[in-house]
Amino acid sequence: MQGPSTADPDTPVRPRSPGDRVRGSLLSWRVLAWLCALTLFLPVVVVLWEAITPSRGADAGSWDHVRTNLLGPAVRDTVILVAGVCLLSVLLAVPAAWCISTLQFPGRNLLSVLLVLPLAVPPYIAAFASTEARESFIPILARIRMEAGVETYLKVEVIHRFTWLILIFAAVLYPYVFLACRSAFSGSSRRLAEASRALGAGRWTTFLKINLPLARPALVAGLFLVAMEVINDYGAVHHLGINSMTVTIFRTWFGLGELDTARRLAGWMLLGIFALVLLEQWQRGRRRFSEGRETTLHRPKCGTAGAISCWLVCLIPVTLGLLLPLSVLIQWWRASTVEVSAPEILAAARNSLFLGVAVTVICLLLGLVIAGLARFTRRRSDRFMAQWSGIAGYASPGAVMAAGVLTVAATLREWFPPETWLGSQLLSDSLLWLGFGLTARYIAISIQMARQSQSSIPVVNDHAACTLGRGPLQIFTSIHLPLMKPALAGAAILIFVDVCKELPLCLMLRTFDFETLGTWTWGLKDQGKIWATAAPSLVLICTCLVGLALVETFGWRHQRRRQP
Repeated sequence: MQGPSTADPDTPVRPRSPGDRVRGSLLSWRVLAWLCALTLFLPVVVVLWEAITPSRGADAGSWDHVRTNLLGPAVRDTVILVAGVCLLSVLLAVPAAWCISTLQFPGRNLLSVLLVLPLAVPPYIAAFASTEARESFIPILARIRMEAGVETYLKVEVIHRFTWLILIFAAVLYPYVFLACRSAFSGSSRRLAEASRALGAGRWTTFLKINLPLARPALVAGLFLVAMEVINDYGAVHHLGINSMTVTIFRTWFGLGELDTARRLAGWMLLGIFALVLLEQWQRGRRRFSEGRETTLHRPKCGTAGAISCWLVCLIPVTLGLLLPLSVLIQWWRASTVEVSAPEILAAARNSLFLGVAVTVICLLLGLVIAGLARFTRRRSDRFMAQWSGIAGYASPGAVMAAGVLTVAATLREWFPPETWLGSQLLSDSLLWLGFGLTARYIAISIQMARQSQSSIPVVNDHAACTLGRGPLQIFTSIHLPLMKPALAGAAILIFVDVCKELPLCLMLRTFDFETLGTWTWGLKDQGKIWATAAPSLVLICTCLVGLALVETFGWRHQRRRQP
């Protein structure tokens, strides 16, 4: 009778590689990351479920009414806005990015920082600041009505509102395209452009055949962010009377009192946005931005005429997006007869600061958990989870996220009545849901910047640490975190700025006694005190300006110089 077979003692046993040992103790990390991701993804899942389930009873009649009378015009107006804003953003951002990246002229570094700062101006505040300029066209519109008739007047008036809204959005959102194109133009495309010039091609030919095609993935990614911001906006489009998808959700929810129909509309809106995300991912394929180390090639110096042209190209978007709104708001603040008490401003600023800091800290911690797992794991499911956690939240407009959060809250209230401890403490109307919604929406910034920073850290560092007996957590805390500090600081400031500027989520989820600078500004506008919005608007813009200036001066651009 043969005993159990044993391995030949002379047969060598393959030792575990350092990568295998690094990935061997990720169970707890994986469970925590998946728990965080699924919890934050829950509002999106709920909204998508509303879109694919059939409506019943009264909800079916309400949905038919919205689909027949409101959905078509809302989609049309949103598409017009997105197309117009994207086109104008390209015209404002690409020439400025090319001048900053490829030419040397006096004041270049200053303009490079100034071109990013219009992101500090929320679109709804820029729309408020344009009120007097838009009203100056009223005599022309009245003359068109008298001479050409009512029908022509109505068409011109709609074109007038769309033109102003496209200009406002492009003036404050073009920095997304500028940052992406500046990174692309400063990377490897500069070497290819120099080779093209050496072969006799002119600047214009080199730009069209070398720089622009290589920058296409970055350009599309920047335009995608611009489109998401336009779709998410409520304040500016509502102020100018355009019925976008977000405004239609608000009208269905608060005007018609149809919460279920609003959730279904939000679900279909989210399906359309995810289709855009998949389209952007498909067109990019395996291509990535050329955003490695900035090359040290010599930038040709501009003459006097060239320097003046570069200054004009760069100052036009800065003037439209930053200088003009600030000058109007300062003028209103000095001329306003409505007294805005300092305690009210301080209370709103304190609430914005508290909300921004709390959401920023939570987003950074959870983002590091998810990004860290994606670094060490070999499972495709883990990487897929990390990738979509960095997309789904930010791709969900504020109104859509609010609909999902309130649906989750309503479901939990059914499971845990107010009589229970959990229902009374955690599930009551409080800031819990506002913080949850903001975290679910903006954690994408933390994940994306953490993963981008980690991609610059050589894997051999992990293997070397593993051979010295370090586990994944020790490798992450002792090697990765110190090298990721610039990217994390940039992510923290960007999340804080976005939370302070957020309007739709705060309007729909805040408690009645909680005012941020954004919601207080919107409340003053609703009361007809348009000049009184100057004081809180200036405080909000200055807060965001400081953060963006710090990020641009000391943030992500200097991270690459510190990487091994």
